[in-house]
Amino acid sequence: MKWTRKQKEVIEARGSNLLVSAAAGSGKTAVLVERIIGLICHEENPVDIDRLLVMTFTNAAAAEMRERIGQAIEKKLEENPDREHLQVQAALVYRASITTIDSFCLNLIRDHFNLLDLDPAFRIGDEGELMLLRADVMKDMLEDYYEKGDEVFGKFVETYATGKSDSGIEDYIMQIHTFSQSNPFPEEWLEECRRELTEMEEGNLETTRWMGYLIEDVRRQVDELATQLKSAVEVCGTEGGPEVYIPTLVAEVQMLEEIQAAEDYKTLQQRLSDVSFGRIPAARGKNIDPEKKEYASTCRDRVKKAVGNLKNLYGQQSLEEALESILGSRDVTLKLLELAGEFCRRYQESKREKNIVDFNDLEHEALKLLIKKEDGGLSYTPVADELSKRYVEILVDEYQDSNDVQETLIQSLSAERFGRPNVFMVGDVKQSIYKFRLARPELFMKKYDCFEPYKEETEGQGMASAGKAGGRKIELQQNFRSRASVLESINYLFFQIMTKNLGNIQYTHETALHPGAVFEETDEEAGTPTELLLADTGTKVMGPADEELEEYTSREMEAKMIAMRIRQLTDEEKLLIELD
Repeated sequence: MKWTRKQKEVIEARGSNLLVSAAAGSGKTAVLVERIIGLICHEENPVDIDRLLVMTFTNAAAAEMRERIGQAIEKKLEENPDREHLQVQAALVYRASITTIDSFCLNLIRDHFNLLDLDPAFRIGDEGELMLLRADVMKDMLEDYYEKGDEVFGKFVETYATGKSDSGIEDYIMQIHTFSQSNPFPEEWLEECRRELTEMEEGNLETTRWMGYLIEDVRRQVDELATQLKSAVEVCGTEGGPEVYIPTLVAEVQMLEEIQAAEDYKTLQQRLSDVSFGRIPAARGKNIDPEKKEYASTCRDRVKKAVGNLKNLYGQQSLEEALESILGSRDVTLKLLELAGEFCRRYQESKREKNIVDFNDLEHEALKLLIKKEDGGLSYTPVADELSKRYVEILVDEYQDSNDVQETLIQSLSAERFGRPNVFMVGDVKQSIYKFRLARPELFMKKYDCFEPYKEETEGQGMASAGKAGGRKIELQQNFRSRASVLESINYLFFQIMTKNLGNIQYTHETALHPGAVFEETDEEAGTPTELLLADTGTKVMGPADEELEEYTSREMEAKMIAMRIRQLTDEEKLLIELD
């Protein structure tokens, strides 16, 4: 295979942590396999494959990776049948550490169960079994609290319950429990939440992480709104644009930039309360393009409405009033945290009684083997040090879907603390779809923002530097899966909608998709536009003889619509035949 320059950099880069932002269809898996082959087939310093740790997101991906690596080794053996090292790798590949994080944690626990308070005969609970167990634990816990007649618990129920059942409060307790489990130390996370409420009670609202998040969120929203207004200003300045709008729009952009510059809640609240959008001048004249006028006007109305919502949320209350409102719900919030902690304790006890674990347990028990808290900080165990020295490189696929627990696991296995940064991370934050499972694409973006771009060293200068923040990054933007017309349409759409607020990344030329594949030229291909097919799920689907067909699901309707369009393109005469 002929590799591009960027792909070759990913395959050959050494000497630092490396983050690879791999766009859809960029050959990520092929490059990852080739990097592994390059490590185990190095002429001077070949690595045994069982000294690599390859973490994938699913078992299917792990199986595919193992198979492709095995095939690549077999191909190398055909070229060098007498090379003993390759023969060893062919035998090792089927027990190499190519696995999901959960499977890695399970194997680690089984290898060191003597260091844990865990029965070695444990099993992983079936999700249906665990669901029933959680429901039983929740029911018993709430019944106990009702029997106590706790006044604060009564207020909690009145605040969070929906209707006449406990379904509302159960959902809130489970949400808090789930969030806590995505943290390396769940109990400490809950305690930190309680501590923030205490800080608020002492009048230190502005120093809390919650307030920092709120201000940063408002800044990002206002930045996006200012960008939209700037685009309206640009349209107004073009030929046929309503130039009379420009002074008003420019003044409003400056007003938004002042809001964005607010460094504390008091300033933010004051500037939001002072927000005022005046009447925009009338734009008349035969030379004015009605579409450009409509664009600028609609954009301004949208921004005005969004800023109004922010003003209603944060511009109406002073810091003292906001603090009073928050403290008014302090007791019931603390009770929610208490219930979440109690549920966690009881749920753990119930699992221990049945000698079962869930996937959260696997990660947290593995962490107990790798790290420990000492003097307010983290220290690594002998098990962690042994594994760190064992693995020459840790390769993490789909890194954008990692959470805090998994990130802590990876760091505990890294050899960076021994002066040998060796974590290879590949993913695409634009494809992060598991935030509802508490994945944190922010981990990817933090490294993406602070790692310096990879630069190939000139001859004689030796290995490239580790880069800022201990790492470097490489962009794989070329798409080898789709034609240029498809990529142009995707880029056009994402340039409009993908911002820091949507997707955690600003869609730019550097992050956009670029055609990499070469297709055979045909007369039909020249100038073929991308089509958008829309299915109206509220209408009836008619057959070839105008008879009403049975109702279809949305997915079935979509498939039928695509099939009909393919038939149109390939054989119009048979379009109305065999629709079913």
